[in-house]
Amino acid sequence: MCPPEEYASRRARLTARLDELIAADWDDKDANRRIKRPRRHRDDRGIRPAVRFRKNLLGNRSSRRADTQAVLMSVYRTLQRRGHAPPKTAVDALTASLKTGKPPPLPAKVAADG
Repeated sequence: MCPPEEYASRRARLTARLDELIAADWDDKDANRRIKRPRRHRDDRGIRPAVRFRKNLLGNRSSRRADTQAVLMSVYRTLQRRGHAPPKTAVDALTASLKTGKPPPLPAKVAADG
């Protein structure tokens, strides 16, 4: 396992390379055929962490657990994309809810610089 900074750097380089491959004009008809799917689904890669999580847990084992995981992963990814730390945000929301008896408001999007 590599340090988080190294992982982020490697992932950024792979993402940049994939973007180059997707954007390229290919003369070969097989290459053009094979690049269609990555082009269509370029932004769908966010599902991968949920799939890895499910596989690490050896599946969901029931439809109820699958639904729960889908909702939790959706919330997690939304918070992450809005610039929040998902575990901390979830704990803060649960704490506020327990104190007030009401669900807290949805967190706003955080500026890119902090």
